[in-house]
Amino acid sequence: MLRGNPVEVDDTTKAAEVFAIGIGECGSNIVGSYLKRSHDKRLPSRVRGYLLINTDRADLTKVRQKYEIPKEHTLLYGASEIGVGGRFMDGYNAIMESKDIIFDQLSNLGFEGVSGFCIFTSLGGGTGCGGTPALIDLLKQRFQEEEGRRIFVYVIGVLPFEGQSSEALNSIWAVSKLLRAQLQERGADLTILLSNRTMLKRILQWRRSDSVDYLQQELNVDIADIDSIQKNVPSTIDETADGESRTEQAFVELVNPLALDVVEAMLSPGVWESHKDVFPTTDLADYARKLDPVVVPALYADVGLIQDQASMPKQLRQMIDYAVRECSYADVGEEPNAESVYYVMSGPRSVAKAEYGMHLKEALDKFIAPGAAITPCYVQYHAGEESTDLLLLLGLPKIPELVQIINEATQLVNLHSGASPLKQGWFMRSKGTSRKELVDAINDFRELFSYYMTPGETME
Repeated sequence: MLRGNPVEVDDTTKAAEVFAIGIGECGSNIVGSYLKRSHDKRLPSRVRGYLLINTDRADLTKVRQKYEIPKEHTLLYGASEIGVGGRFMDGYNAIMESKDIIFDQLSNLGFEGVSGFCIFTSLGGGTGCGGTPALIDLLKQRFQEEEGRRIFVYVIGVLPFEGQSSEALNSIWAVSKLLRAQLQERGADLTILLSNRTMLKRILQWRRSDSVDYLQQELNVDIADIDSIQKNVPSTIDETADGESRTEQAFVELVNPLALDVVEAMLSPGVWESHKDVFPTTDLADYARKLDPVVVPALYADVGLIQDQASMPKQLRQMIDYAVRECSYADVGEEPNAESVYYVMSGPRSVAKAEYGMHLKEALDKFIAPGAAITPCYVQYHAGEESTDLLLLLGLPKIPELVQIINEATQLVNLHSGASPLKQGWFMRSKGTSRKELVDAINDFRELFSYYMTPGETME
C-alpha cells in the first residue's frame, strides 16, 4: 500500500489520516499523475491510501497502464463497463448499486479508522459528477449513522473548460446537490473548487518553457507562441478533431498535479517532523470547521521574501496580492469578497513569524468581506534552506466564471425546452433525469450563490 513516510508516522498522525478516492476519468488522472510525478511514488503524508474508481473499463485500464497503478488500487463498477457519458444520474445510481463492492475494496486497502476522505472528481462529467454526491452519502451513512463516528469528507472538484455547456449543466446540478446535502449535514464538509480554465492559464504563465517542451513532445507540433496555444483548446463540445482532443489532454497532464499540491499543502502542517514547529497544529478538520462550505485555494510556492523588518509589511502585501490574483486555482477576480480565509505560511523561522499576522491581515483586507474571519497557521522550519510558501484558502469568494457556467447551463436547458416530444426527451436521454430536476438545480444554484444573480432571476 502506498503511504506517507512510515518513519515519521506516530499515533497522533494516524489519528488524522485520510484516504484518497479518485472517481471518474478526471479524479483518477489527478491522483495518477501526482504519483507519476512523485519520484518515490508516494502520496502526501497523512494520506493512508488511495482507490481509483470508474464506470468505464477502457478509461480505467488506460489510467492503470499510464501511471503504473497496481490493480488492487482500481475498481470498475456499474452495469455497462462503457461508462455513463454525461448521464450523471446513471453515475449516481451506479454508486448506490455498487455499495458493497466499493466498501469491500476500501476495506481491503485498509480504510478503517481514517478520520476523513479526499474525493477528487470532475464536476462536469457523468461518472464523477453523479457519483460523488452518492459516494459521500454512503460514507456518511457508514461511519456516522451505523458506527456513530464523525468523519470529514472533502471534495476537490474541477470545473469544466469554457464553452462546454453540457458539462456546465452537470456542474450546476453537482454543486447544488453537494451544498444542499452539506446544509443537511449529510454532504461534504468542504468543497474545494478548482477550475480547468484558470489552472491552464496559471500553468502556462508559471512554466512557459516547460509547457512548450511538454506540448511539443506530446503533440509533435511546433509551438512558437505559447499564448496562441489556448486557442487550440476545444471551445465547444462539437469540436472533436483528434488534434484538439490531444491538445486538451496535454493540458490536463500539465494541470492535474496542481490539485494534489493543494491537498499536500493543506495536510503538511499537521505532520510531525523533527525540524519544524507549527502554530497551531492543523489538519483538514480545522479547515472544515473554520471556513465557509465552498473554498477556492491559492498556493504561492517559493515566495521570495527577504528578511528585512523595515520592508516586510510591503513584501507581505505584495505576496498576498500576487497569491490572490495570480495563484488562485479558480479566478476570483479583483474583489473576491471572501467571507472567511485560512492561511498557512511556511518557511524558515526568520520568515514564518506569527508577529507578521497583523501585516498579513491588513494585506487581506481588500480581498475579504467586512467581518470575515481570518485563521492563521505558521509552519516554522529550523533549517534555513526551506523555501517560503503561502497557502490561502478563500471561503465563499465571488467566482466570476460561475456566472458564465450558469449562463451556459441555462441556455442549454432553454434550447431543449418546448412542446416537441423530441425536445422534451432530450433531458432523460442525455442526463438521465427530467427537465424539472435540472431547472430546480439551476434555481437552487442561483439561490445558493445569490450575490451573483439579478434579484428575482429564476427559470420556469
